Amino acid sequence: MAEARSTSAAGVADDGATPRAGQRQATIGEYLVAQLAEIHPRLALVQLLVRLIPFNAFARLRASLYRLAGFTVGARARVAGPLTVRGTGNLAGRLSIGEATFVNSPAHIELNAPVRIGARCAIGHHFVLITSNHVLGPATQRAGALVHAPVTIGDGVWIGACVTVLPGVTIGDGAFVGAGAVVTRDVPPNARVGAPRSEIIGTMSETAPMPRGERVPRPAGPGADG
Repeated sequence: MAEARSTSAAGVADDGATPRAGQRQATIGEYLVAQLAEIHPRLALVQLLVRLIPFNAFARLRASLYRLAGFTVGARARVAGPLTVRGTGNLAGRLSIGEATFVNSPAHIELNAPVRIGARCAIGHHFVLITSNHVLGPATQRAGALVHAPVTIGDGVWIGACVTVLPGVTIGDGAFVGAGAVVTRDVPPNARVGAPRSEIIGTMSETAPMPRGERVPRPAGPGADG
């Protein structure tokens, strides 16, 4: 999993870590500036309030509190518990959750790039969404430079428990991602994605699939019983 480490345009290890080849150690001033970018006072206050609410109670109120933190949260959205929201810089403009979407908890959403979660989605517990990754480096340090990419989850998507979505992925409208999947590439609309290899195992129609063993009801009206 990627860590939130940044490198300045001047080649400085801003987080104060050991510099890579070609970098210089950050000065105290540069280090402090980088650390202040990790502090989000309004979000911190909201997180304190959110943790006072019992799990799965007042889910719409919890969603409203995250709206107060500056995130775009649609009407009738519900959040079952605290969200782990992390990133550097201005996070408020990077997260959008559509109307009537339900997000279970725990959920980890990294916001080093924009994240859009559509309307009427259902997201299971232990959900992880990552927007950062390292370039694969040489043997002396495999975790190379940090890169960011946005993630988009379309409208009406159902994501099961313990799903991880990696940077740059787009999940199309109406898709279903089964529990335990690691989504590494785009998912077409209405696709079914199965774990553990996150393979597309089928597509669905626009209407709700019938449960197994159930017969399609016959139309009502004259002659329906004939």
